[in-house]
Order: sequence, then structure tokens, then C-alpha cells
Amino acid sequence: YTLSLHDALPISAYNAADFVENSVTRLRKFLAEHPDWCVLFVCDGCSDNTVPKLNSLIDPTDPHMRVESYERNRGKGYALRRGLNLANTRYMVYTDVDLAYDPEEAVKILSLLENGADLAVVNRASSESQFLVSPRDFPNIYKRHLMSRSFNWWLRQMLPISILDTQAGLKGITARAWGQVAPQMTTDGFFFDVELLARAGAAHMRIDESPVYFHYVDPTTVRMVNHGWKMIKDTIRLRRDMRKRLKTITTRVVPSARPISTP
Repeated sequence: YTLSLHDALPISAYNAADFVENSVTRLRKFLAEHPDWCVLFVCDGCSDNTVPKLNSLIDPTDPHMRVESYERNRGKGYALRRGLNLANTRYMVYTDVDLAYDPEEAVKILSLLENGADLAVVNRASSESQFLVSPRDFPNIYKRHLMSRSFNWWLRQMLPISILDTQAGLKGITARAWGQVAPQMTTDGFFFDVELLARAGAAHMRIDESPVYFHYVDPTTVRMVNHGWKMIKDTIRLRRDMRKRLKTITTRVVPSARPISTP
């Protein structure tokens, strides 16, 4: 099946049984106020009770909310590719199942897409962004902020990326832009966002940013120490792949024009 309303909201989920009911409740409220939207939960090989719980909460005939699941855990990038490919809508906005970004923030992203952006992202580093943070998380969020700023600076040196917040979990893309970059996308894990932005940048797509209201929740499924080195290696691999692709394109033999002869 595909999602075929005006705007799609694919949500990747992995072992979210403890809080997914709250997410469904918040999304139902959002859909009641925005009936042109539809939500697709993509359960990425969940080994807990996430899938049965979602199936008990969601009517399978409901055109606004559906569940896609598979047995093997493949990674966030694989889940998002699957969700975006299933969406038969003009605009697609994706986010995380914990809804750290309120669903209403997706409307900001949609507005950027409707006004001509190919890809739209939120920017937590914007001076206009606001965070809801528990005092106990101050040390962690400061450490993550410094690491994120350093990683983002490095990415901008290595890849055709200009935005300031590559890892924010709320982004949107038009169906046309996704159709162009999807065949090039290979990432199954957390590097998906970086690859998407780099492919879009290489294609000279218009990428717009928006400030955001963000509910910081710790712990997170992304561990900087565990995932950091892998993302660095993925960045180097992607840079090599893109340079090789560019070299292949620019070194194609183009027949030269015949010289103009004079009588």
C-alpha cells in the first residue's frame, strides 16, 4: 500500500513500546487539526511490543495512520527510505517516534516546501530556536552541542553541505526531489540525514532552514561515542564516492564541434 493524501509524515520506530501510545495520542490530535496529513509508522525490526501495541491502537482501515513493519532490524536510514518510498504524496516530512519535535513543527517544514524549497530542515542552532530541557540534562546537552557543532563544521568542509544542523530529526522533502536522490541513497543507519543533505547539495537543490521548538530528552538512541567513529568513516566513504561520481561525469568524452571552414 501507499499513503496518498496531500502530506505524509513517515516515522521510524524501534522498540518504542513504553511510550508509543503517547505518540499516537499526540498524532491523532495533530491529524484532527490537519486532515490532509497521514502518518506512517515504520517499525524497524522491533523486538519488543511496539508492533502489537500499534496494531491495537490503529484501525487498519484508517487512511490517516498506518503501520509498516518487518522482522530484521535494518537501521533508521533503511526505515526512512522505506517510509518515503511508500508515501505517494507531494510533500513528505519525517521525524522520530518519541516526537521530541512537536507535530505542529512539521507545518513549518511543509510551509518551506510549499514555498519552493526542495528540502527543508529545522535548525536547533538558530538563535530563534527554543529548547525544553530538564536541569539534570544541562551537562549532556552542552557536551552534545559542542560535539555537534564540531561535527557539522567538519561535514561542511568534506561534503557539499551548507546548513548548520545536519542531525536534527525533523526534515522534509518534496516527492520530486526524493525521486531524484532516492536511487543514490545507500545509508541504512544514522548517517542517512548527512547523505541526503550531501546528495541534495550536489544536485544544487534548494535547502531551507527553520528555527524549532525542541523537547530535549536524554538518554537518546544515538550515542556519540559509539556512532561517532562510524559516521566519520561514512563521511570519508561518501566523499570518495561523490568525487568519483563527479569525475566520471566531468571526464565523459564530448564530441568536439566541426571547425568552420572558409571557402
